[in-house]
Amino acid sequence: MKLILLVLLSILPSSIRKLVYKLMGYKLSPSSHFGLFSIIDIKSSASFAKGSSIGPFTYIRADELFIGKYSKISPFSFISVPKVNIGNDVKISNFVIIRSGHITKNSELFLGDLVHIFPFVMIDTSKKVYIDEESGIGPHCNIFTHSSYKSILQGYPVVYGDVNIGKRVELTYNVFVAPGVTIGDDAICAFGSYVNSDIPEGALAAGLPAKVKRRKDQFVKNIDPIQKLDLLDTIISEYQDYIQFIDKQPALKVTVSNHSKEIKLQNNITYIILNGRTPIKSGFTYAVFNIEEGKCYNFGINRRDFNTLRKFLSRYGIRFLTSGLKICEF
Repeated sequence: MKLILLVLLSILPSSIRKLVYKLMGYKLSPSSHFGLFSIIDIKSSASFAKGSSIGPFTYIRADELFIGKYSKISPFSFISVPKVNIGNDVKISNFVIIRSGHITKNSELFLGDLVHIFPFVMIDTSKKVYIDEESGIGPHCNIFTHSSYKSILQGYPVVYGDVNIGKRVELTYNVFVAPGVTIGDDAICAFGSYVNSDIPEGALAAGLPAKVKRRKDQFVKNIDPIQKLDLLDTIISEYQDYIQFIDKQPALKVTVSNHSKEIKLQNNITYIILNGRTPIKSGFTYAVFNIEEGKCYNFGINRRDFNTLRKFLSRYGIRFLTSGLKICEF
């Protein structure tokens, strides 16, 4: 009966569903959104922050659920975990499965800010899975916290263990992470790796099983401010060519600056700033991508154009949290 009611609720417009969810005790931002046929089944407490979005044909079941600001769960995703905590500006792509195969008191999912879970990822949360901020879990990756099928009484190993993934970690494609593994900050696990032991901070690991191939200082370049400005100028030139090719219209006017002190605000300009505080001034229409702060601000620039530039910058690993001012959304 409960499932039937939840399905019936899922066909209602988002605005009506939010009224019902509030009566059910959910905490909702007015700007949160629920897509058609998305089923939300929460036992205890649920909180959907500003700008959060649940795509159509998505199923979420949990005892406790928190979804942070501007986070997006894409269509055809399945989440069934007792405790779910999703940070700000997180994206869970299409056809992702996150479930507690063997529920325990430690079954939990934590995703930090700006985490991106790519399509066709499978995450088992029989134990806790902790993925820290700005990490990317590439397509067809698998993360498991249990390894059990054959009988322990016949001598086969049965393993349960939390998985901890640090900040700015990249699991590239078709990586398998075994129970009990910790992957340090800034590590990269190459295509097809089987990760069954800890990977240290800043390492490039590959293989079956995964072994450290290189350290961060062996493959990451030191880039000075002048080089950073040159790189950004090149990226913006490519962005402008892209807009001309896709939309057949002029791109946003973008100015790249080393420091915010160099900026004299003008209308209809988007500023990319390497250093300094974001200039805040009323009476102007402009936008700012502040690399030092790691935040983006939209003060009246067309939302679609702004988000297109934001997504283009992310092609190069340059990502931003949405600011708390006049906000752009996904």
